[in-house]
Amino acid sequence: MTDTLNTPAMTVVGGPSATPSAARRVIADGAAWSGVGGVLAGGFGIEAAKSVLTGEPAGRWWLFLGCLCGLAFMAVGARLRLRTAAKTQIGLVVTAADPARGARRAELLEDKAVEYSQKYAITVKTRLALPAAHPWPKEGIDALADETIAAAQIAERLVHGATRVNLVPTMPLPAGFRLGARIGHTHPREIVLHAMRQRDGDPAYFPAVSLRENPLTTEPLTAEPVEIFDGGDPSRAALAVDLQNLGHDFLHPVQETCRRHGIGNLLLLHRTAAGPLEEDASTYTAIVEQICRTWRQAPLQPAARTGRHAVFLTGPVAIAVALGARLAHIQPDRWTAFTFDNTSSDYEPFPAEDAGR
Repeated sequence: MTDTLNTPAMTVVGGPSATPSAARRVIADGAAWSGVGGVLAGGFGIEAAKSVLTGEPAGRWWLFLGCLCGLAFMAVGARLRLRTAAKTQIGLVVTAADPARGARRAELLEDKAVEYSQKYAITVKTRLALPAAHPWPKEGIDALADETIAAAQIAERLVHGATRVNLVPTMPLPAGFRLGARIGHTHPREIVLHAMRQRDGDPAYFPAVSLRENPLTTEPLTAEPVEIFDGGDPSRAALAVDLQNLGHDFLHPVQETCRRHGIGNLLLLHRTAAGPLEEDASTYTAIVEQICRTWRQAPLQPAARTGRHAVFLTGPVAIAVALGARLAHIQPDRWTAFTFDNTSSDYEPFPAEDAGR
């Protein structure tokens, strides 16, 4: 596959590499149970009806018992088919490869994601090569989001009755936020984002957070009072999320960037617990819900609510995608996701044309 800048590519990977044995398929196949049950119920039912019509009671109860056994087999088959349908899921690997992070690293992450996703009925992957120069044009990520939605639709047509789309993103945080904003969170099927965690040095993925809203009210983060910058535009507000306990190493560059870009308000959320972030679905979901809830309830002026927004992110890309889908899906172009450039040791706006607005 050839990588073309700002042109995503889609590939249908396939399903599980190992198929279950014939015996297991027969046992787990509801259609087989339903078929056998239909034969038993039909055969014994007809004979039972004949014994009633002809007035021959000999063996009648055995015939009725055989008919009931057939009906029981049909019930088991229907239950197995419903359970199989509920487990039918789609894997979707979405990659935006950043040359600054290393092409080989991006390839390894993508391969690991595809390997993990192949446990689902079918896996489709979409890939975009980001340009080496910063800031990136937004058209590439927008096209990747459109291709991701198209990939999900293709997978749904290939796998009838799929109940869930499992999205595994591998990309920089600002690209993930923009991707989520373009995808949104209102879909007929549940979309679950998967994140990578380390288990004894071996990276493994796990279902981290759903794009849909969740009633969790746990608050693993601390929200600081809104900071107002003198001379800043009161219609511009920024959201900063420190999930890595970076403290002032994160906050001070964010504050300087806000002043330089004329942002008038800053809402900071950070972790207070020491140690690495708990890598489980309940923690990730609680973080997303608290950030969304805190942002919506923050004491911002009406002008800041309807103006332009900025976001500074740290932590897993799954959380960045979920926040983009939940916060910026209505008007993605009102949001600027700042990315830290290691070359200049400074934050740069993404999309590029949002700078200075």
